[in-house]
Amino acid sequence: MNDAPIIVPLSADVAVVIEQDRVYFSPVTNGALVDSSVLGVPLAAVQLVQPGTLLKKLKLKPDRLTGLQTKIELPAGPAVWIRAAFDVLVPTPDPRGLAAEIERRRRRVARYGGVAAAQVWKINPNMRVATPTGFEPAGAHLAPTRPDKAKWEAAEPFPVGEPSPGTPPAPPVVPDQVPYPESLPVITEPLANGVRLSVSVRRTFLGYEPVPPGLVTETPVLSSLHVPLAAWHVVRAGTLRGGLAPIRRCAADGQTEIRMDLSDGPALWLWGPLREWVVSTPRAAELAAEIRLRQAVGMMFPVSSDLGPERRTWLDLPTTKPVDTPAGRALPGVPEWAPVSPTLVPRECWS
Repeated sequence: MNDAPIIVPLSADVAVVIEQDRVYFSPVTNGALVDSSVLGVPLAAVQLVQPGTLLKKLKLKPDRLTGLQTKIELPAGPAVWIRAAFDVLVPTPDPRGLAAEIERRRRRVARYGGVAAAQVWKINPNMRVATPTGFEPAGAHLAPTRPDKAKWEAAEPFPVGEPSPGTPPAPPVVPDQVPYPESLPVITEPLANGVRLSVSVRRTFLGYEPVPPGLVTETPVLSSLHVPLAAWHVVRAGTLRGGLAPIRRCAADGQTEIRMDLSDGPALWLWGPLREWVVSTPRAAELAAEIRLRQAVGMMFPVSSDLGPERRTWLDLPTTKPVDTPAGRALPGVPEWAPVSPTLVPRECWS
């Protein structure tokens, strides 16, 4: 599964997650990642990825990235050292293989971009260099020779593979007629395993507590996964096949596990800089159209407060900000660094 999230448990309640363009610590409940808006470390800001051996156990406090008030004890043994503004050490039985995969993803970010990559390169253009074949990641000269507060022995790295393809450039989308927010009802779609997908005027919800019929609410429900509509770059209907295992996530309350059963047939793919959902539903095409319509409504009629779902998203995630064109205000095009297919399922299982 190219660019699929790599989840490495560090303890019973914390894991390190390596995505296609970032690394972050996540709380874990019964093996399921807890939903959060933590950005973590953009791969564009990583200076060095080195396989090796941790020679002595190390105590780690991930609260700097996650707010988790917990301590993790990493055992001595094979690991990968990721150096950014601070160290991330990932224990693994195959440090050279994992380091090569992270480096492959770093190359993809250098070539196409990634979450917060533009800001990183603006602040420090030395984090990537131009070569005859395109941009490559850089920054090793900025890293120390060994991790801070750790006894470390480096290993020879494996060759690095070719990055996965980027998304073909897409122009901004100027919507046609946009209705007023008050005219759009909440859409609630029952899914397998008792889960419901709810789409209001400004947010998407996935969980066991549906938005009550006829009630428009923009308050996030803690026992559900919830994402502002403005945060989705990709809203696409497609087809799943291959008898896929369910996707397990834990809601922001840290207790409610939300299991998304995946069946062969129509599915809705939602992807943004910090979230990704794949939802099996026979109404995939219809729901995709309804979500895009509501994204246009949110763009034209955003909540006036800077804490509203639209303005807050545009501020935190600049690639989601609307674009002013000669034809009018437009939803931004899908960025080149977006995946070409869902990373949550094998590429050959989606069309």
